[in-house]
Amino acid sequence: MSDKKVGDKFKCNVCGNVVEMVNVGGGTLVCCDRPMQKYGDISASLLERKDDVDEMEKEELKEMVEELQNETEDSW
Repeated sequence: MSDKKVGDKFKCNVCGNVVEMVNVGGGTLVCCDRPMQKYGDISASLLERKDDVDEMEKEELKEMVEELQNETEDSW
């Protein structure tokens, strides 16, 4: 069973294209020869891209995401 549903948004991590699901079919959404990521899952997917991000950059990205989350929480 697919975890995709009508209205879900997906983003290409290469070119930045964003698409919205209007009809759920089979297969994987692909852009720039890479699978597109569910729009809400972008920060998590960046942390998991071991082939593109070395460990040091991964830690820096994790810290940046955590700082942004803290700033967002503080602003509420």
